[in-house]
Amino acid sequence: MTLFLVGLGVSCDITLSGLEAIQTADNVYIETYTNPLDEETIQNLEKKTGKKFEKLERDKLESSFLVNQAKSSNVCVLISGDPLTATTHVTLVVEAKQKNIPVQVIHNSSIYSTAPARSGLQIYRFGKTASLVNPRPNYKPVSSLDIIRENLTRNLHTLVLLDTEPQPMEAKVALEMLSEFETAVVLSCVGHKDEKIVFGKVKNLIGIELGKPPFTLIIPAKLHHIEEEYLNLF
Repeated sequence: MTLFLVGLGVSCDITLSGLEAIQTADNVYIETYTNPLDEETIQNLEKKTGKKFEKLERDKLESSFLVNQAKSSNVCVLISGDPLTATTHVTLVVEAKQKNIPVQVIHNSSIYSTAPARSGLQIYRFGKTASLVNPRPNYKPVSSLDIIRENLTRNLHTLVLLDTEPQPMEAKVALEMLSEFETAVVLSCVGHKDEKIVFGKVKNLIGIELGKPPFTLIIPAKLHHIEEEYLNLF
């Protein structure tokens, strides 16, 4: 019996290896906690694979539910992006290995590589990734801003991931939190048909249409002339 972790990539495209894993599985779950998926996307995936998916709630994802089930059946978990870019999924692998349950990870594209690539920025010029959380009463962490400031002092770009709870953060909210910085790249629905990329001064971006969630932002450092030429297309 095997636990399969299948990446859907940023475009929710299943690889041939992923399709084979799904068709082999006795139980197929789709994880929507780390990256929410709309019902239409899920239904389209079900049609392509010929399998019905069960949504995996957060409590089951973070418990021993999947590992215990994989003791007696083939269990497949579908995950947006790449399966091992979230710590939650790494923990699943560790627990399964400790219980001598075979694990097969089927990798796919990730926002960590796709967003920088789509923006035309050089991947080796990125520093530590920052994450912004939705505003909450009496909770306003500044560590993400510190990460961006530190990256800029080293002339490094910053990939900024946005919170998805209780709902995906809007780009305007993120830009207001990042108003101290000069320029930004805003990427909407990366890898999908309605993808939109906009580059400009933060103060100007706040007032224009930027697409729809999910959003990813990049705060660029000093641009190489080729990076600048590419970004000016947007």
